[in-house]
Amino acid sequence: MADGVPQHSGHLASNVAVVGFGPAGGALALLLARMGRRVTLFERAPMLGPVGAGILLQPSGQAVLQKLGLLERVAERSERIEMLHAVQADGRTMVRLRYDGALPEAVAYGVHRGVLFETLHQAAADAGVDIRVGHEIVDVRESPDGATLVDHRGATFGPFDMAALCDGSRSRLRQTVDPTARAVTYDYGALWAVGPCTQVRGYLHQTVAGTRLLCGVLPIGDARATLFWGMRADQFEALRQSSFADFRDDVLRLCPQAEEIFTGFHSFEQATLARYGHAAPRTLFTAHTVLVGDAAHAMSPHLGQGANLALVDADALVRSLASSGTLTAAFERYVSATRDRVQFYSRLSRVLSPFFQGGGYLLGCGRDLALPLMTLVPPLRRQMELSLAGLKCGIFSFSPPADDTSHAR
Repeated sequence: MADGVPQHSGHLASNVAVVGFGPAGGALALLLARMGRRVTLFERAPMLGPVGAGILLQPSGQAVLQKLGLLERVAERSERIEMLHAVQADGRTMVRLRYDGALPEAVAYGVHRGVLFETLHQAAADAGVDIRVGHEIVDVRESPDGATLVDHRGATFGPFDMAALCDGSRSRLRQTVDPTARAVTYDYGALWAVGPCTQVRGYLHQTVAGTRLLCGVLPIGDARATLFWGMRADQFEALRQSSFADFRDDVLRLCPQAEEIFTGFHSFEQATLARYGHAAPRTLFTAHTVLVGDAAHAMSPHLGQGANLALVDADALVRSLASSGTLTAAFERYVSATRDRVQFYSRLSRVLSPFFQGGGYLLGCGRDLALPLMTLVPPLRRQMELSLAGLKCGIFSFSPPADDTSHAR
């Protein structure tokens, strides 16, 4: 026993460490605890609390929360999103995609990250997850007995039967599983802020001007919305030193629908900058350690799939553990179950990102010409709507939300 963490009992993943309390870590810890596993979750933040802006909860992610009995709790504090409407700077529609074009009665939800976090946190605590804050895990050491974690102070925890690394897109632990893994940080990112909004309701609104300007408004419930403003990441500090009033005017010239948000968004101190990046390690597991969520497949947020892929990962890993005789077999099943979906969205994200944020004039022109025409072709429109809903597993294949509820309570 190290630092009060009980050693493994010899059963398949009976004693599990989860690193990181994002959507992947929170859902995985809860699912495992409800299966009767002893779960210790390590979070680097000194205290847990709701942070962040808005996310799109797609049908794929909703299916996992439904299994956990948490979807209604999240949905009632969120905004029902029926479509994506993207327009050019002159107001012409570039693309309008409906969720019920993917599946009958399908919708997404605009969710504040804090709502999802609070819901998972409360459920995990109720399920008996041992949540330890203020522990930044910096290394994982494997032995025949399991995986031992080392935090930034040098303290050790374990060994655990299994360590699930859910420490996000900027994972420091990714290379303990795949030493060759490299994360690519894009030149672009987005400034995010939250404020009141009643003008945009029931849909995600985006406005683009070439590939240099991108603005969006995502309703997140309670008459609020998240504003996101795409920009080069290396210009953020200069923006912070400039006039906030000038920034507001720039935003409203491109996206007047955001005006009400600025009644609650008054300074750059209320905003955060999210850098975009990409990581696709070739190896996702070792004998006792596995990558989950953004640590396994970081990508840009243009497709709105990050949190949903994380939830699907957690569900797939737990189902694989429940149906496998060895940890290696469970990890192999997990990778097999998630590979096609992850590869599709990872590749699509890399292909599409330059068309929405970059320096290419011709890419923007091509996008503005092609997207409106593509939506006029029913088979293409159908594939675009399936992609939007997070249900695609390949160019010509899709997977409806899983209906297995064997581990939900």
